[in-house]
Amino acid sequence: MVIIKWTNKFSNETGYVASLSTKNKCFINTFEESEAKRYSEKSVTSLMTKLESFHETDDNDFEVITVQE
Repeated sequence: MVIIKWTNKFSNETGYVASLSTKNKCFINTFEESEAKRYSEKSVTSLMTKLESFHETDDNDFEVITVQE
């Protein structure tokens, strides 16, 4: 399983993706790693594509982190 960490390109603020909102075309943030949504490694490519299509990559860098369950 993986979680997605974000870093704002301008403020260097960091957090984690708690969920994706396709309705609002954004990600829901959490600052707690324990609250980050766990995704399968197979879904990472499509998730990153969605984040890019939501223009979230304009202001943020995303890092995929493998977590132990």
